[in-house]
Amino acid sequence: DEVPPAAHAMRVASARPRTFGARKAARGWCRRWSRQASEHDLSTRVVNVDLDAFPDTNFFRVDAIVRPWRLPYVIDALDDEGIRGLTVTDVRGAGVQGAFRERWKGTEFGQHQLVEKARIEIVTNRSQVDIVVNTIVTAAYTGEFGDGKIFVQPVADVVRVRTAERGAVAEKMLGGREDHVKPAQKRLGEITVDYEYENNTF
Repeated sequence: DEVPPAAHAMRVASARPRTFGARKAARGWCRRWSRQASEHDLSTRVVNVDLDAFPDTNFFRVDAIVRPWRLPYVIDALDDEGIRGLTVTDVRGAGVQGAFRERWKGTEFGQHQLVEKARIEIVTNRSQVDIVVNTIVTAAYTGEFGDGKIFVQPVADVVRVRTAERGAVAEKMLGGREDHVKPAQKRLGEITVDYEYENNTF
């Protein structure tokens, strides 16, 4: 299998002499290589979630397992996209890729060792699944083994406890993505009308 550039850099660096100067140079080299790989990968990756198996399902739950230290970045990125409703839990799990070991807090974790992760659960409507998934993929990405996984599952219905509302009304969050997008569309429409009036193109 092809080895990601950042992982290859770590492997090569680990074989270098273990003097202080060599270690310092290796760390800088790995950071530069990892940053370059990350910028290249993120510029070409767009996830399109296949929901064709559930044509009549309106709601989906996105479960994301990510590194704990990436969690604040993911939450901020979701908030910027207007995704406000989510649940976060601290979990532990194992998911080694082949013979590669994951590193966390200075410790290497093998196949049967549990490592700390953060789990994010988001229930969203069908039209926003790709937005949620791509936001998490971008914000949680480091390019190293152990970045996590995302699972997308169908949800039968949504019920708001306070009002007993169901469906889209219950799923919608005040100040959420729809409230962000609609004012922007309204402003864009006003600008278009003004432009057409001024240029007599209406």
